[in-house]
Amino acid sequence: MAWVRRELDSIGIPPLKRFGQHFLIDRSVRERLIELADLTAADTVLEVGPGLGFLTSELVRKAGRIIAIEKDRALAKYLTAKFSNQKSLTVIQGDALTTKIPDGAKIVSSPPYNISSKLVLLIMNSRFQLAALLMQEEFVRRLTAPSGSRDYGRISAMLQSRAQAELDRRVSPDAFYPKPRISSALVTIRPSKQSLSVKSEELFLEMVRTLFTQRRRKLRGVLTRYLKDRCPNESSAILQRIPIVDKRVYELGPNELVVLSNHIADAIRELRPD
Repeated sequence: MAWVRRELDSIGIPPLKRFGQHFLIDRSVRERLIELADLTAADTVLEVGPGLGFLTSELVRKAGRIIAIEKDRALAKYLTAKFSNQKSLTVIQGDALTTKIPDGAKIVSSPPYNISSKLVLLIMNSRFQLAALLMQEEFVRRLTAPSGSRDYGRISAMLQSRAQAELDRRVSPDAFYPKPRISSALVTIRPSKQSLSVKSEELFLEMVRTLFTQRRRKLRGVLTRYLKDRCPNESSAILQRIPIVDKRVYELGPNELVVLSNHIADAIRELRPD
């Protein structure tokens, strides 16, 4: 820990709260992340928020190509100098949320917690191979929550509609400097092999986002209001064309939400043939 403080002092920066900076100093946790990623020399790895490069040092020994994206300019400069002899590593100073994830890449990171939801959605919209991440425990439990449970919500449904998330283990705040106030957890995310195809991505995301603003209410009532707002002229006709299960919103599984979205998309196309 003293070494971390000396390094930060030499760079001239303290951990910055606005970037969610908590540096992973526990070697065993880093090693477990590497194990979960099952890296080979053929892999391209994206690391989000490499910080002082603790995990990066492990990645360059295992993967064939590493892209490390660091938002903090001072840290990006530090990493570029630190790994100047590593030809397999590219350090990019910038915002990971505006970066295209390479097809077939593995995402192996301890990213800032304040970008967790947006990062997961970015991963879901890519052709990724696997993600091994260290994130806030509460957020990981939401990713892995089954439908009908207390933690199941919008992000759970969106992720599980096309991927599988699995909690590996809880990580103590002692694994970081400075210590966060919350516990963390390791999670793996893999694309589903048999996920249903979404006919309208825009409609699905909008529908799920709207429904889960009233997650404990009955689906029929919430869906009726959603369709009246989205398609005021066709809402009644759409409701007559689609099957609606007698459940509360949070009881709907990811596949049920995809099927419902597809029924609505088909009904809209039938009523708007142009």
